[in-house]
This record gives sequence, C-alpha cells and structure tokens, in this order.
Amino acid sequence: MPALSFAPKRLERVPMSFEEFERLPDDVFAEYVDGCAVVSPPPDFPHQEIALTVALLLRAALPGTRVAGGAGMRTAGDGHRIPDVIVVPEPETAAWTAQVPLVVVEVSSPSTRTEDLFRKSTEYQAAGVQQYWLVDRKQRSLTVLANNGSGWDVLLDLDADRPRGEVTVGEHGAVRLDLEALFAGL
Repeated sequence: MPALSFAPKRLERVPMSFEEFERLPDDVFAEYVDGCAVVSPPPDFPHQEIALTVALLLRAALPGTRVAGGAGMRTAGDGHRIPDVIVVPEPETAAWTAQVPLVVVEVSSPSTRTEDLFRKSTEYQAAGVQQYWLVDRKQRSLTVLANNGSGWDVLLDLDADRPRGEVTVGEHGAVRLDLEALFAGL
C-alpha cells in the first residue's frame, strides 16, 4: 500500500485501488476520487467552528432531516467525499451514505479552495446534490448553489455588501443566514 502522510501540509493525491483505500486506518482522513486517496491537512479550529455553526443552523431550520459534520457520501463511480457538513432526508447509519444529499457545505481553506470550487462542485452536481454551499473564509462570503440538472444556479450570494439572506431547501424549510454571526470572533 502506498505511504500516506497522516498530517500533510497540503492536499495530496496518492494513487491506490479502492480496496487499498478501504483498508486505510480509521485515523487517516481521506476521500477517494479517480483512483486516488485524496488526503488534506486537518482543518483548523476556525474552519471547524464555521462548519459547526452552519450545521447547527441547518439542523434547527430543517426539521425531519439529518445533519452531520464530517460524514461521507458516495459520488459517481466509486468516488467518496467527506463534506464539512451534509444534510440528508432520511436517518443514516452507514459510514458512506448512498442517499442523495439535500445540502452539502464546504468551508474553503487555502489548501482545498481549488478542490472545493472545481472538482467537488462537478462531482456533487453529477451526484444530484440539491444545494452546494461554499463558505469562503478569506473572502468572508457564502454562496448557495442550486442543482438545475446540468449545472449550478446561484440562489444566494452573501458578502460584506449583503451579509444577510434566506434560502429555502426544498420542502424542508428555510435557513436564515447572517455572515456577521457566522464569522463572529474569527
């Protein structure tokens, strides 16, 4: 099995079979895409605070759904991704959900920004994810994208000029968002 760094300084792609990926130790935080384990640096504390805040907002606003941070989802082929936050419509017990997520949230970090903006957005759209939320810490912004079947439509774009808004998630409810609260103390 290829050697993996358990705390890489940047995003690393390590070629391996899916069977090798499944045998990785539980303490290796890795996704599987296109025949590679994708290993990224562990998220820092502010990253996790933002993800937790978003998860709690989603849980409160979308009754009847299941919200988790760091849970895995299956994408096209044998792809496996671990969004910062995921919302699924039904209870889940598997490590890698096969449910089509209602919402996937990624908190962008310098080491994962390109991955979040380009690769993951394409995979999430193809997997049928209904909404993809991108939180950009550097820009202090949040963009909510809706899957239209052939790409993404912008539902909401919050930044310093427009720090508050609301987005509806299907028939599950509406989420009020406030960037000042989201980035408070960071």
